[in-house]
Amino acid sequence: MVRNFTANFQKSIMGQFIKNLTQLMPLKIAFALSLMVLMSFSEAVSLVILVPLLQLVGLDVGQGSLGQINELVLAFFNTLGIQPTLVLVLGLYVVIISISAILSRWQTLTGHEIQYKFAAHLRKRLYRAITNSSWLFFIRVRSSDFTHALTNEIERISTGTYMFLNLIASIMILAVYIIFALKLAGIISGIIFMVGVVILLLLRSKVRKSRYSGEEITTTTRDLYSSIIQHLDGMKTIKSFDMEEENVQLFSKQTDQVASRYLNAIRSYADVKLLFDIGTVVVLAIMVLVLIQIIKIPTATLLLLIYIFVRMIPQFSSIQNSYQYFITMLPAFSSVLEMEQECQKNSEHQEVQRKDMHVELKKELSLGNVSFTYRDEHHFSIKKLNLRIPAGKITAIVGLSGAGKSTIADLVMGLIKPDEGNITVDGVPLESDLSWKNKIGYVAQDTFLFNESIRFNLLIARSEADEEDLTDALEMAAAHQFVSKLPDGMDTPIGDRGVHLSGGERQRLALARALLRKPSLLILDEATSNLDSENETRILNAIENLHGDVTILMIAHRLSTIRSADYIYLMEDGMVMEAGTWDFLIKKEKGRFRRLYEIQS
Repeated sequence: MVRNFTANFQKSIMGQFIKNLTQLMPLKIAFALSLMVLMSFSEAVSLVILVPLLQLVGLDVGQGSLGQINELVLAFFNTLGIQPTLVLVLGLYVVIISISAILSRWQTLTGHEIQYKFAAHLRKRLYRAITNSSWLFFIRVRSSDFTHALTNEIERISTGTYMFLNLIASIMILAVYIIFALKLAGIISGIIFMVGVVILLLLRSKVRKSRYSGEEITTTTRDLYSSIIQHLDGMKTIKSFDMEEENVQLFSKQTDQVASRYLNAIRSYADVKLLFDIGTVVVLAIMVLVLIQIIKIPTATLLLLIYIFVRMIPQFSSIQNSYQYFITMLPAFSSVLEMEQECQKNSEHQEVQRKDMHVELKKELSLGNVSFTYRDEHHFSIKKLNLRIPAGKITAIVGLSGAGKSTIADLVMGLIKPDEGNITVDGVPLESDLSWKNKIGYVAQDTFLFNESIRFNLLIARSEADEEDLTDALEMAAAHQFVSKLPDGMDTPIGDRGVHLSGGERQRLALARALLRKPSLLILDEATSNLDSENETRILNAIENLHGDVTILMIAHRLSTIRSADYIYLMEDGMVMEAGTWDFLIKKEKGRFRRLYEIQS
């Protein structure tokens, strides 16, 4: 029962692979198949030409099947009015083999074009699905799993695609040899062919292991990718704890495990090839012995049969290897397909299509009785939250870690949707967060910057921005002065994650990028928590200069950063415990806000 399920599953995945491939490039696939047909035809013509060649070198081609083929070839020459000579036949044979070689080259190039374009198509399709998936789904999946699928798994599919095309080509060419062999010596050739099929059936168990090897490779390489990302991200901690050697040993163990899985797969290929090669050469030896001593077949027919079978064996071997690698690849295709389907099932675009709502924050953004809980986590939730963010004002949300501050920011941005309640902008429900996101500027605690120039990092926020827009954004973020002093100004590369800049410079650059969008709402999520006093002051001064021009939502746990806020909400356990202006809250003698301020002071 398990075997039948595995076989049906394999057929299903194989069917989906073929469907995806043919739907993407139907004309290119048809062209590749046409080249395979022409290659098979050229192989057939080259075999036919060998018959008069045998007669011209003095061998008796007989009156049987070989004689009939010879008569057909001679009739063809007579129709053209040409007398076959050794030089002519040899020249024609060279021409045919050359044409076959050209077709083979063409087919190889076409096969590789299909291979790489299909891989690129799958990679782009998967990346689009990942990018369009909901934020809640995205954070529940390891980023290394996405990386693994987009790189290692797609590469395996790429190679498997070429092997699949090679499999079809080998089958078509093999069919030509089988037809000729059956024509020359039907019974013995049929027996030999059946023996070959029996050998393949006997090797089925080893071929079946290829799929299990493919599944193991998928699992272990996925874990290795996760380990690589974790180890590299945690390298500073590893070094500070003097744990380099322990880290290397742990990583080495996982690397050896991946190597072992690949070696198991290669061992399976090698075992099958060994048994197949030995089996076929034994069958060939027995065939020659029977043909010479028992059937006493004519020499010319014998030589041609031996030539055919010698050419057949590599094709059998190619079919075997290609099919085995293709089967090993199928788990990778299945893994990529499953990930894509999961992303699409959890897509932000699933329920609501993009609408041009022209949402502008002119009065206020409000959360009415909003509740939200992370389904797979229980450390906090938002409970019946009511909150107002007036336009043109600075609203601050403060509280200790885990109070739900960043969750509110995610809700306001539309990254997650409330389980209950609603979020409105000027009274209009944010049913289509896709439109609203274009109106938001966001600066996170951990600034993300590309390993590119400052200009590149700014323009990703608004690609059509001109030089004046860039300069204005940098000046508003108090960043223009340090940028102008860099060797190449805005065209200066900043290194991986902006490593060539200080923490304060990175944060001001992130603020400039957010302001370049000319947002209706600027969200600062712990944007100064990692900065020293001097850089924090610069950021806060830049924010103060925006007061009245931009609606600002500040998320913070340090109360000193939100003195300029017009209105403050103190959060605890997903609920608003106190709300009011700075002066109002600080004067409440037994208030939570004042107590927190005294502790921090």
